[in-house]
Amino acid sequence: LTTRLPFIMEEGLYHIAQEALNNTLKHSHAKTVNVTLRQSGPVITLEIVDDGCGFDVANVSQEGKMGLTDMAEHATELGGMLTVTSEPGQGTRIKVDVIL
Repeated sequence: LTTRLPFIMEEGLYHIAQEALNNTLKHSHAKTVNVTLRQSGPVITLEIVDDGCGFDVANVSQEGKMGLTDMAEHATELGGMLTVTSEPGQGTRIKVDVIL
């Protein structure tokens, strides 16, 4: 990033990253996790990717477990979108796109 984000955006993205990393630590048994924050024009993308055990997104999302609901709410409050990609045995990717 070349500029400072608005405080509310920094705070929201921080909370999403914190929850995603907490989930990685508690549930994934990952050996590695990568956190990326990048800007492409007006779009800010936060991405957390681990090589852990993964999970069935459809079933966990419906149950509202693992903080996914909180992360989605934070993304929505920022006017953004949360995308969760995971499959059992394939790791997890949490991606948030917001517009500056």
